[in-house]
This record gives sequence, C-alpha cells and structure tokens, in this order.
Amino acid sequence: MSVTLDIPDDFARRLETQPQAAEAELHLELAVALYRAGRLPVGRAAVIAGVSEPAFADILRQRRVPMPYSLTDLEHDIAYAGGHR
Repeated sequence: MSVTLDIPDDFARRLETQPQAAEAELHLELAVALYRAGRLPVGRAAVIAGVSEPAFADILRQRRVPMPYSLTDLEHDIAYAGGHR
C-alpha cells in the first residue's frame, strides 16, 4: 500500500531540509511513533524507516523508547540468524 501525504509548503520550509531528507525524516518519525504505540514490531518499523533493524534499534535506544523482547521477536531473530550463516 502506498499513502501520499501532502505537507503545506510553509511547514516543509520549517523543516529546513531538502524534500528527500524531509521524506526520510517523516518516515522515521512515523516508524518510531507506530512502534512506540505497539502497532508495529521492530522489523516492520525499520522497513518503514528505511534502515536496518540494528540501526532502528539504536535509534530507539537513543530516544529512550522501551524495546520489549517478545517470543515473536525471539523467533524472528532465530529465523534470521539461521538464514544468514
């Protein structure tokens, strides 16, 4: 699914960044917000943010966002490790 978000020009100017950088920043902020709200697991949030899972986990740590580690997370990590030997 693709969603288009129209940002008013004055708001975009306040971001003081190039359009592509603003898009990346908004993707990251959305991913963090959805993860924090419990709506996305870390792996899916990392995809939305456009970064690797370890990089996204680092971002969450820097922002002091709690990262519960569930059984699903463990199963995902085991499957990932098994495919990358």
